Amino acid sequence: MTTLLLAALSAVLYGAGVAVEHRQAARTPTGAPGRPWLLALLARQPLWLIGAALEAGGFAMHAAALSSGSLLAVQMILGCSLLVSVSLSSVLARRPLPRRCWPAIFAIVASVGVSVALLGPDGHSGDHSSGQAASAALVTGLITVPIAAVGLLATGRRARPLLLAVAAGMADTCVAVLTMAFAHTFGHGLSAVAASWPLYALIVGGLGSLALTQAAYQTDAPLITLPIISALTPLASLAVGILVLHEATHLSSTRSVVGIICLMLAVTALVILARAAAALADDGSLSHRRPADDLCDQYVEHSVPPAVRPVPRNAGPRNAGLLSSR
Repeated sequence: MTTLLLAALSAVLYGAGVAVEHRQAARTPTGAPGRPWLLALLARQPLWLIGAALEAGGFAMHAAALSSGSLLAVQMILGCSLLVSVSLSSVLARRPLPRRCWPAIFAIVASVGVSVALLGPDGHSGDHSSGQAASAALVTGLITVPIAAVGLLATGRRARPLLLAVAAGMADTCVAVLTMAFAHTFGHGLSAVAASWPLYALIVGGLGSLALTQAAYQTDAPLITLPIISALTPLASLAVGILVLHEATHLSSTRSVVGIICLMLAVTALVILARAAAALADDGSLSHRRPADDLCDQYVEHSVPPAVRPVPRNAGPRNAGLLSSR
């Protein structure tokens, strides 16, 4: 029960942090994704710092849950963080949730509940060896790096957010594995933690995951990035948990089939909710446009040559970037 409560609290904190960070990251200059100074630029924004603090709390609860729970069960519960993201996005945009969201919310809660009941919140979690965790982290990392490299070099309106979202989802799974390995080292004392590889691998992986996620958010294509990240992370965690960590070996064939059906239902509902959250984020960014912005754009339109005009504040990913003077 403790594992379930910690995972649920982590989902709440992560969901709130993601909604706040996404709102701020989408407002940064469009030439920033993947640049070394992206995080430094975001760190100067109070709204983004609030989101980062919420996610830090979510990480602490996540590590505590993974110290005694299985990767599969904890990551399934963590998928409910999107419920918080959608709700908070609705509040920030000052718009009610679309009616299609409520069946999706019910489907997610029901699917996650059945899946956790089948898997068990802490079944076989203590059997993970350091070698298994290292193999899982290495596999996910090797998949993530080339996808991230191609995504950062891509210039297409759809290709760039798509690839960055896939890389961010895989990076989240890699960080979850590293967090689990890191949490297990606490049982051997602080000296063992300082001398263990998970601590340093988690620092590197966490920073890389944060940079990729913010780069994906900053492409300002939430209808692409949010559904992919939300759906890919539990799917990748399922693959790692079954194929590398062998967490589902105790399940019968019938339970395995039911679990797969629940997972696919949850992923489908997550995609629906993510697209709803993305639409709310788009509407929210446009609804905060001030009358002074419109007057400024009218002045630019009639008085400034096209070659040196700044990009409008409500421009989407099809614009190349902002002038350095902005």
